[in-house]
Amino acid sequence: MSWGAFPGHTMDDIQSGTGVVHNSLLFDKPEKSVVRAPFYPYPRSLAHGTATMLPTPPWFITHRRAHKVVERLTRFEADHALRHVPGIFIAALRS
Repeated sequence: MSWGAFPGHTMDDIQSGTGVVHNSLLFDKPEKSVVRAPFYPYPRSLAHGTATMLPTPPWFITHRRAHKVVERLTRFEADHALRHVPGIFIAALRS
């Protein structure tokens, strides 16, 4: 999937930016990408019959314990002790 600015803008009139990124198939002039898939993140996935193990990312406003995840990630980053890893996963999964 590529994304980026709408083609044709000049440096004097940049509206949506310049250039395109993530053009892994190296198309000459990609203009749009279409994705069709059943995107049902947890917990809505349970209502649609598709189970998922993915927790809500801590940067989502709906993550109830984001402050705990970030606090534990900071502790892990400070000393890189593996004893902090289980607490990170527990806090993240309890979103």
